[in-house]
Amino acid sequence: MTLDVETIRLVDEAWRRGLMPEPQLTVSEWADANRMLPTMNAEPGPWRTARVPYLREIMDALSTASTIERVVFMKGAQTGGTEAGLNAIGYWIAHAPGIILCVWPSLDMVRRNSRTRIEPLIDGTPALRSPIPQR
Repeated sequence: MTLDVETIRLVDEAWRRGLMPEPQLTVSEWADANRMLPTMNAEPGPWRTARVPYLREIMDALSTASTIERVVFMKGAQTGGTEAGLNAIGYWIAHAPGIILCVWPSLDMVRRNSRTRIEPLIDGTPALRSPIPQR
């Protein structure tokens, strides 16, 4: 095989790979593949949706391919709701980059959650390190 033929083949292969759509992941699939819970968590390590199956449908409704337009989540304390929201934020950063607005009831909670929830999400999830400039 000559260099010209090999070059054409490699360019054609790369061009075709570039035209392939990204696989459609749901939030729960992304979290299972990428999310790492910080050491301060009760169960640090890889996220496993199978441990909280009741959150799967809620998280997947927040996926970019979902046709659901509004998700209302009423829950008790300590049931994983914040973690489900953090999984969605991580998914959006990785698959639908843009502005994300998180609303908390007070400025103090904004500061605390940014430091104790959002920063560990980004720092502990390798898939999120490159899209976000490091401080």
